[in-house]
Amino acid sequence: MHDEAIMRRCLELARLAEGRTSPNPIVGCVVVDKDNNFIAEGFHRKHGEVHAEVEALDKAGEKARGGTLFVNLEPCSHFGKQPPCADKIIASGIAKVVAAIGDPNPKVAGKGFKKLEDAGIKVVRDVLSLEAKLFNKPFLKAKTQGLPWVVLKIAATLDGHIADRDGKSKWITGDQARLLVMNLRNKADAVIIGAGTARADNPKLSVRGLPANDSRDPVRVVIDPKLSIQKEANLFDKETGGRTIVYCSNDATCNHTLGDHVKIKKTPGKSKNAIDPELDLAWILKDLVEEEGINNVLCEGGGILAGNLLQENLVDDIYWFVAPKILGDSKAKLAVEGQNAIPLGKAKAFELNASQIIGMDLLLLLHNPESMAKLLG
Repeated sequence: MHDEAIMRRCLELARLAEGRTSPNPIVGCVVVDKDNNFIAEGFHRKHGEVHAEVEALDKAGEKARGGTLFVNLEPCSHFGKQPPCADKIIASGIAKVVAAIGDPNPKVAGKGFKKLEDAGIKVVRDVLSLEAKLFNKPFLKAKTQGLPWVVLKIAATLDGHIADRDGKSKWITGDQARLLVMNLRNKADAVIIGAGTARADNPKLSVRGLPANDSRDPVRVVIDPKLSIQKEANLFDKETGGRTIVYCSNDATCNHTLGDHVKIKKTPGKSKNAIDPELDLAWILKDLVEEEGINNVLCEGGGILAGNLLQENLVDDIYWFVAPKILGDSKAKLAVEGQNAIPLGKAKAFELNASQIIGMDLLLLLHNPESMAKLLG
């Protein structure tokens, strides 16, 4: 029980860096002395900065000798932007390491544990392993499947509409729900939208309403097969948000000069199953992991993009906000748009994980059971 309690603290520390460490995992670390007295703690704060184990051991100093180090992921054993954590642990005189899960990164994958054990350090594995996997699900999916963890956010009326027939979609939900969405953006590596949403809403996709010292803007990703978005769009404004990536078809041409903070990437090949045959979303998502270092993606619209992602089984979680409003217009914009005739018996089933009243709105948090099965093995 003692080990589990300390590991929970490691997970609490790791969570402080959500959205800051990709392509690395979120990691927290606690060091206790040989009498199990707390000495120090640390976490990996940002990609490129010192790892959790190093921060904690630097604070602990000589008091760590003979003690135990707790960490929610296997210590690294290779040189990256930082030296190997396993070497730091060995040099510190730590006698025992308690870890939640191994690291699936091929550069580590058991090598960190072996290095510690070869140095005479006792290694205890799988303490709160289930919780640790859930905490690092974007990193684990990226390393094992080459895809980011995809969260679909939908804010809709009771009759399933995200905008009226003219495309006006502002303020479907209340202030509290919109603040929660800002928190989702704050923890996401990237926010992705379709060209239709970009043209209709002209969004900034920035983080607003949170403390300045605890917020940063995610990468903005737009699927625009024909490069139809005007160069004056907020998405291309360097001052209103993070850097921007535009995915387009191979035959699209760009007539704009958009600046070095905007990257245009052509998508080779077409998806046979997508509603829009020019979109190869699986390739795009893999590219975000492999080339852009993005482990988790928040999709914010619109209905066609949501339909494509769901149709291709690329959605892992859904945050579905339901506003107590009814449009009653059959031509209003749907939350999920599809063209294929699907019998009810073959409808995609999600698991309801939680529900919550947010101000005047209802939030449904749903999980894709296939995603969770792959994650948890």
